Amino acid sequence: MRASQHSETDLYRIVLFASHAAELLVLPENGRLRLPTLPLPKHQRGAQNLTASMRREWSQEATCLFCLDIPPTPSERRYQVMESCEKNPPHAVGSRWVPVSSLEESQFEEAADYAAVAKSFAECKEHAAGNAHGPFAHLGWFAELTAWVRDEIRPEGLTLNGRFSQLNSSPTFSLVRFETDGPAVWFKGVGKPNLREYPITLALSKYFPAFVPRIIAARADWNGWLAMEAKGAHPEQNSGIDVWTKVAARLADLQIASLGQTLHLIDAGCHDARVCSLVELINPFLEVMAELMEQQVAEPPARLSRLQLAELAAQLEALLADFHSFELPTTLGHLDFSPSNIVTHGASCIFLDWAEACCGPCSLTVQYLVEHVRRLNPRSPSCESPITSAYLRPWSHVIDPRTIVTALNASQALAVFVYAVCATGWRDVVRRQNPREAGYLRSLTRRLKRECDALEPCAFGSLR
Repeated sequence: MRASQHSETDLYRIVLFASHAAELLVLPENGRLRLPTLPLPKHQRGAQNLTASMRREWSQEATCLFCLDIPPTPSERRYQVMESCEKNPPHAVGSRWVPVSSLEESQFEEAADYAAVAKSFAECKEHAAGNAHGPFAHLGWFAELTAWVRDEIRPEGLTLNGRFSQLNSSPTFSLVRFETDGPAVWFKGVGKPNLREYPITLALSKYFPAFVPRIIAARADWNGWLAMEAKGAHPEQNSGIDVWTKVAARLADLQIASLGQTLHLIDAGCHDARVCSLVELINPFLEVMAELMEQQVAEPPARLSRLQLAELAAQLEALLADFHSFELPTTLGHLDFSPSNIVTHGASCIFLDWAEACCGPCSLTVQYLVEHVRRLNPRSPSCESPITSAYLRPWSHVIDPRTIVTALNASQALAVFVYAVCATGWRDVVRRQNPREAGYLRSLTRRLKRECDALEPCAFGSLR
């Protein structure tokens, strides 16, 4: 039982500062001090779980600053640096606040805890000297953010009620939901590799306000923006087909509204997924995949040989030639078009999180939608036809429906390729050295080959 629990959680020691790092929360035990320890479920939002656990277990209203960059201890504990949000923070039974200046290594039950506190204090001082490490790492950043949000929502007739949820956090990335006396507001700040999301979000808010959350304010120095919470709910497994068809239709409406804006959107940071640009990526991408296939140690799954990858290159070239002949409109697309990035309410749909926005053939994004619906409802393949029909209906007033129907039949293979070359780290030498990343890219390439093979009897020239 213990082994199972250990495998499902990460253990974090919490370095919680207050009063601008003048005080530290500790747990006295047997005449020694130790730091609070919290289990964090794997593969879940770290900041959200840690702040909720500190609130529940130790009566502390706190925010995450940064995870200490030191190797895990032998027991695989990590250290998370946090800051109290209260001027006079309380302490739960069994804990107390101590002056940081009074601490010595001999006071701690484990020397690793003292070393972590000393390193955390030094890094906090370093972060305070400037924003070189990111705007969300220094002590007091959350108070600064809260004051800014308070001022920006005042013209909206809103007042903060003191409750908030920090969902994600790093020195350069932050996602916080603030409750008010009316609708909630969201702050999001982004850093590398998602810096493009900031200008894209502002551009979409300007061009397509009916389809994205309303932006209240923006801060270029934070690469961040404040938006009203979208009213409604995310579609999910039990959503009726009417919900999914509405999403498809509104997607088409958004894409039709984006006609003629391609160059502006690419300039704003959208991935360039135009057919002419994709052709140039076939050989560079497959050359990297050939190297990764040769690095694969074990089988199964089977490696794709260089001969198979050359065949795949020819298939992709023919497929893109077909798409060029279709003359489909180039529109705004979303490479992460998952239910969590869709909010529905009545007849409206709001689309979120545009870090993976692209401009390419209009038939791509609906394929990602269909893929997610298939995963949610694997026993209901009949849902695909109503979704694509709902998507096609608005387009019937713009282009010949037969053209887009033909394109949709071949779009699944193209959607895999566009995702692979635009939304992964295949160009990043360091990133693809990670075994998990390399394995994912190989898997994606095998999927791409299967999709192209499935098209071959009816595609590659004959579609025209």
